[in-house]
Formats: sequence, structure tokens, C-alpha cells
Amino acid sequence: FELSVMDNFGAISTDTIGITVNAAPPMGPIARAGFDNAITLPQNQTTLDGSQSYDPDGVITNYAWSQLTGPPVIIQNPGAEITTVINLVEAQYLFELTVTDNSGLISKDTVLINVFGAPNTPPVANAGINQSITFPVTSTTLDGSSSYDPNGLLTTYAWTKIAGPAGGIITNPTEAVTSVTALVPGVFAFELTVTDNN
Repeated sequence: FELSVMDNFGAISTDTIGITVNAAPPMGPIARAGFDNAITLPQNQTTLDGSQSYDPDGVITNYAWSQLTGPPVIIQNPGAEITTVINLVEAQYLFELTVTDNSGLISKDTVLINVFGAPNTPPVANAGINQSITFPVTSTTLDGSSSYDPNGLLTTYAWTKIAGPAGGIITNPTEAVTSVTALVPGVFAFELTVTDNN
């Protein structure tokens, strides 16, 4: 730019100034790995979503998902903007998204995934069907082998006489199948309690 000045006698003087405008340095991308999430088994997969990542002055050219913490899992397409993680177990996982822009600049962000175990379901006790015997028969079998646990294992059985006349001795009260002896005429009630591994 040139500046000219003139005084009251008409004399002129000029001067110049140079201004150099440099290009702005490239701005790095902004990685967005999505919101922290929680799932409950038996659901054992989730989606990793980096679609909110952006570059203020260019384009994102590369996405890279990696696992930082937690038991080993499978990231189905670690180079995709949006991908799925499978084979999750009860644990806390941390995943990292790295994005690269067209200037070669990178940005990282992490997302936390909590995987909770399935809620415990109580076991189901099955003491068998009601029985009728005729004296002088004085013994019968108590069969709780049809008892089960929907999401675990049965660890204990406990048979108890809860009603009836004297007699009715349970041979092995901690077995799934046992006998009861010394029965006398009358109505007896036996209760089976089962406990699971939780």
C-alpha cells in the first residue's frame, strides 16, 4: 500500500507499506466417540458411533477404533465411522477412536461401555406330584430331581416334614431324591427348598 501526503505548498511525499497475509495453519479434526453406554447381558454387543466427529477446515480421511481396557472382544470393522463390538462379557470397557484429517492431523476420543450381568433369577423347586400309598406300606420316595435354575446351578437341596402325624423320617434330607420311612396312616406334607449358586 502507498500513502501520499501533500502539504499546504503543494509538495508531495509518498511511502509504502507491505503486508503479507499468511495462510492459516490447518486446524486439526475433532474426534467424537459417542456417549458412554451400558448394556445388560444376555445382550453382548453394542455399536461404536464416531459419526459426530468432524474437521473444521477439511475432511476426515481415516477412522480407527481400538480397545483400551476390558477382556478381549471383537471390533467388527475398526476402520469404520460406525462399527459393532461383539462377544462382550460382564466388565467395563474403554474404547478409543482416532480420526485423521486430510492434513494428516489426528484427534482422539474415548467411550466407556459398562456391561452388567444378567439379573439373577431364583431357582424353581419341584417336589414332585402328590402321592397316595396304602398301609401297611410305610415308605415312599421323595423326588426333587425336576427342580432347576434358569440361569445357574442348584447347589443344595433341603427336604423338611412340615405337617402330619408322628413318623415320616426323611432318609437323606439334603439329596434331590431320597426316601421317607416310618409312615403311619394320615396326611403328610414335605417341603423341598433348593438353593442356587447365587
